[in-house]
Amino acid sequence: MNPLYQGKIDNFCAAYSVLNAFRLVSGISAFQARDILNDVFVQEAKDIENWERIVKHESNYLNMVRSMLEKWKVQLNYNYFCPFAYLGNEKPIMGEGFLNPQVDLDTIWETLMQYVKYKKGTAVIRFCRFLPKQVGPIIDHWSTIAKIDENEITLYDCSLETTGWYILERERFFSAPFGAIPPQSLALQMGYNLDLAEREFGVICPDYIHIVESKASPFDMLKRAFNGTDI
Repeated sequence: MNPLYQGKIDNFCAAYSVLNAFRLVSGISAFQARDILNDVFVQEAKDIENWERIVKHESNYLNMVRSMLEKWKVQLNYNYFCPFAYLGNEKPIMGEGFLNPQVDLDTIWETLMQYVKYKKGTAVIRFCRFLPKQVGPIIDHWSTIAKIDENEITLYDCSLETTGWYILERERFFSAPFGAIPPQSLALQMGYNLDLAEREFGVICPDYIHIVESKASPFDMLKRAFNGTDI
């Protein structure tokens, strides 16, 4: 039996994904990351009901992610934005159109390629993982993109699970807004029937994608001006 490690049984992958984005675009230290995480916990715990939803994994974590990205953008010198408008409700609900994405996977992939591969930014994303013949996702995870090419996304991830997904293969993925994906517990309770797949697959949620990129420093702007290149 393996020992439990920090992060194994908590529900803070969303916060860690933002911290890892800060590592990639701003180079924050572990000490800075700890202070930011402490600040997040203190702020979120001021609303007891909200904090209870967070620790019990009953939150969609969207407000927490966006508040972190908003709070530190000036100090850490980055920009962030959501390339796809939020499509669902603040609280995840079961919806129609499962695997009938409002933003197709090719559009998502091309957008991520543009900002992560060619502009050297990163993206905080949320995806769900399904096993063959299983109802509802077995994993609902936030992570950060380290690199991307035409076929794969490599994650810069907080998880230490030996069976975790650290490479997201494009051919295994579909796109669907998060509100269209029933949580496993709810799907089982309601007998929610899916056309269960024969192989493992993932669903990426376009409404939860946040692009994060460094701002150009004054030195970079001056250098690019002399070189005649666009900023």
